Amino acid sequence: MRWSVVLLLTATLAGASTPLCLASASSESSLQASSLNNSNGDSFDPFTYLPLEQRLAKLEDQVKQGNQIGRSRLTIADIYLSKSSPREAIAALDNLETEYPSLVDYILVKRAQAQTQLRNLSAATATWQSILTKYPNSPAAAEALYALGKSQELLDRFPSHPRSREVALRLLAQSPQRVDLMILVATNFGDAQEIGAILDRLVATAPNLTSDQWWAIADAYYYKFEFGKASKAYTRATVNPVTAYNLARSLQRGRQNEAAITAYNRVVQQFPASPQAARALIRITQLASPEVAIATADRLITSYPDTAAEALAIKASILQEKLNSPKAASDARNLLLERYASSNEAGELRWRIAKGQARSGQLAQAIATIDKLVANSPTSNFAAEAAFWGGKWANQVGDKSKAKNFFEFTLRQHPASYYAWRSATSLGWQVGTFTTARFTNPDIALPSQKIALPAGSPKLQELYLLGLDQEAHAQWLVEIAGKRNLAPKEIFTDGVLRVAVQDNLMGIRTLESLDWIDVTSSQKKEIAQLKQHPAYFQSLYPFHYWDLVSQWSRDRQISPALVIGLMRQESRFEAQIKSSSGAIGLMQIMPKTGAWIAEQKRVKDYNLNSPDDNIKFGTWYLDYTHKRYGNNSMLAVASYNAGPGAVGSWVEGRQITDPDEFVNNIPYEETRDYVSKVLGNYWNYLRLYSPSVQKQIATLQPPNSISSN
Repeated sequence: MRWSVVLLLTATLAGASTPLCLASASSESSLQASSLNNSNGDSFDPFTYLPLEQRLAKLEDQVKQGNQIGRSRLTIADIYLSKSSPREAIAALDNLETEYPSLVDYILVKRAQAQTQLRNLSAATATWQSILTKYPNSPAAAEALYALGKSQELLDRFPSHPRSREVALRLLAQSPQRVDLMILVATNFGDAQEIGAILDRLVATAPNLTSDQWWAIADAYYYKFEFGKASKAYTRATVNPVTAYNLARSLQRGRQNEAAITAYNRVVQQFPASPQAARALIRITQLASPEVAIATADRLITSYPDTAAEALAIKASILQEKLNSPKAASDARNLLLERYASSNEAGELRWRIAKGQARSGQLAQAIATIDKLVANSPTSNFAAEAAFWGGKWANQVGDKSKAKNFFEFTLRQHPASYYAWRSATSLGWQVGTFTTARFTNPDIALPSQKIALPAGSPKLQELYLLGLDQEAHAQWLVEIAGKRNLAPKEIFTDGVLRVAVQDNLMGIRTLESLDWIDVTSSQKKEIAQLKQHPAYFQSLYPFHYWDLVSQWSRDRQISPALVIGLMRQESRFEAQIKSSSGAIGLMQIMPKTGAWIAEQKRVKDYNLNSPDDNIKFGTWYLDYTHKRYGNNSMLAVASYNAGPGAVGSWVEGRQITDPDEFVNNIPYEETRDYVSKVLGNYWNYLRLYSPSVQKQIATLQPPNSISSN
């Protein structure tokens, strides 16, 4: 809802060009779970999103059939523990060490947990001690140290384990000035909710911190958008391309422009071959005088071929808008189209040209321009939107064949985009339109099988495949041990594991960062391959709270794909999140709105922090906005964000003759963006998980030349 916007969800982390971490040229080799004893390949189906009873039935059926018995039994034991059924868990674990020796340490963890649930504390203590004796270096030992109350040993031996985070924060609450604990949290858990106050106390004590510790402090401030504090910390941090760039970026975000220019120039001087050097020069063009900016753009064009097109586009803009040199600007734009025709910037320029032609009624010329765009820069960020509108304009001039080709191009080349959905609806696919999305409810096949991740040890892979996500994530944190420079495959693995343990806000953001971090050309190719891994889109569009979404969507007669798409945009599935304006929970409901809904429903007892109540109220309100606008999902979603009054005034102010034009002209930029993202989410849940939609996608013909028609 607009009055409950979660700025943290929509803001980029400190600038779209700033990497979460440096993707180093060397990366860890991918270790496959198939190397483990008794491993039956590098994939397994733990039926993660099914209700517990269905999961148990399917896994127990696998055991009966003799299929991956060790894996199934360990997952079964974990499920029984989550159900507080320790006797059944112990039965599932019986003699499992001999059948599944590669995960004995974690088998013992599950047995100790079951013994604890049974209140057999002497047996549990003996099992925990056995782990410490036999597997002292395994992250499983961290669980044993935690259970046995050996807090300091836990912190000393496993400082990056989630249990250490829990212990350190608890001890800091009792002794806020303990420097060792503040350093541990700062260097290993910079995303902790309490990190701001901890960093302030740590810096104020001014101990003899190492440059790497200052680096961790600076990063933590940076990603909390505290750029003044970040810049001071970066001056004392380990010097490398990322910290040097982040120092400059912090100064820029703190409005210290002259200092920022100096710092950006230092990045280029110290690390001229790094991806950050080119980005630093681009930042200088934003801050410096027009003359210096032009010279900087020319330097980029000459010395950094990967960013030459971007620099040329910047140069054209400066010549046009700041130096009032339309002829020189036109020459620069023509050079961009001629020399860098396949670039993203050339695609953007052609899209601007096409829109201008269409506005002046030159639809044939606009279509021809889009022909060139999709032929030369099909992967441009603007190709999906341009091709969709090219299809609409082709239909208007009666060229149905070309329109079809444009729409199919969008679906093939940019299948995850909002415009792919609009193209699918234009082709008559059964994926819901603005006015039918509410009632579009094809079967959904929940994702379940897991495939080994590109980074991490064999043990981590095995834990992940089994659906033991908490253990896999803990294993990962111990393995990377607070490492600051992650390679692309490590960024990918970190994001997937975060989503698996429902650290969704950072997990999804980490995966999205693969689209904008500054990396080398070879790493860009690596990232393109990583995004083919099934876990990429399954983690970007997970099914958290699907049982509740399904239940309340069914009761409200709203497509569950639409509800979960809206929830993803509102909260990234963070049940306890609260916006700066006070909106609460998964569907971001303001307390006053919740009280009004409760009054309408005649409900007295409710809790907006409860996922069930929050989804119950959120779906009721989404049903209300649909009914208010004749079940038009575009208007209903806009109303959910901006409020019924605002949308009502827009509808009254002008008739909706073309809904796509209406979306483009929504007065609130935030709501305009919100509508396309929610409906884009809705489309992605359908295209990724609906067998009937996937069947439609499979009917697409191989690409051919659009311009040939």
